[in-house]
Amino acid sequence: MFYKILKMHFLVGVHIGNGMLTDGEFVVHADTIFSALCLEAMHLPGGIKKLVEKCKTGSIRFSDGLPYIDDRYYIPKPYMTFDVKDDGSSIKKKAFKKLKYIPINKLDVYEEGGLDVIAEVALFKNLGKYEMRSNAMIGREKDAEPYHVGVYHFGKKNGLYLCAAFETKEDENYFSMLLNAVGLVGIGGKRSSGFGKFQVEALECPIEFLNRLNNNNYKKYISLSISLPKEQEMETACQNASYLLIKRSGFIYSNTYSSNFQKKKTLYYFVAGSCFENVYEGDIYDVSCQGSHSVYRYGLPLFLGVSS
Repeated sequence: MFYKILKMHFLVGVHIGNGMLTDGEFVVHADTIFSALCLEAMHLPGGIKKLVEKCKTGSIRFSDGLPYIDDRYYIPKPYMTFDVKDDGSSIKKKAFKKLKYIPINKLDVYEEGGLDVIAEVALFKNLGKYEMRSNAMIGREKDAEPYHVGVYHFGKKNGLYLCAAFETKEDENYFSMLLNAVGLVGIGGKRSSGFGKFQVEALECPIEFLNRLNNNNYKKYISLSISLPKEQEMETACQNASYLLIKRSGFIYSNTYSSNFQKKKTLYYFVAGSCFENVYEGDIYDVSCQGSHSVYRYGLPLFLGVSS
């Protein structure tokens, strides 16, 4: 396997909701990215099945869409305990609670308890800004009805990136083609309003990642994507693990699946940053419910060593 960083340079604001139009998150989860890739793959030879097989067999793996500020790549703060140099400052304790992402090049310092969390929280505020945008829904015989959309705008040199693993150059080219196609139509909600469009920049994976990816010499690992072990992997994965869960559901948007909107099966995933002693394969899950075809949700981890 080899690894690449794929920067997503957003040309406009992005709406990543959490069940409401007024939400305005900035991280795009791996299963959302996979769904967008599937919509583009269905127009190519091999269709969605080709993408599913490449991911299930390990030829392609990728992280959540994680934040970067200029040339600083951030990873989720690991859900594990480190010895922190505590001077009794309540400001420092509050900053540590606010700290959600850590620059990969400062993970060693964080593990040693020496990270300046106050400075890091202040710097991360430069990522972008949240905006509540007002729009109007105009009907044929009714007055315009206003509604509000939460939109996140990244700073000029900031955005999201994927850390992606590929088995062959053909796998990389295939994935890049799909991701570029997604960038043209946008990702997230309200794409019909022009939100979520981005350009892709492929870069070499920094050594700070490479030293920790696909490395069996660590005692603990975090996943850089939301993920879900197979049923037979669950008990082993949870042994001595530290994690949070996130509910993943939503509707199926397909004209061929059903004549009515249908909900996907609800699954609970481990969030990115969850920490494990025992790694697992995960899977791509069929979340369809009595429709005319399968509907897939990505649940594969990309593990990064965090404790040697």
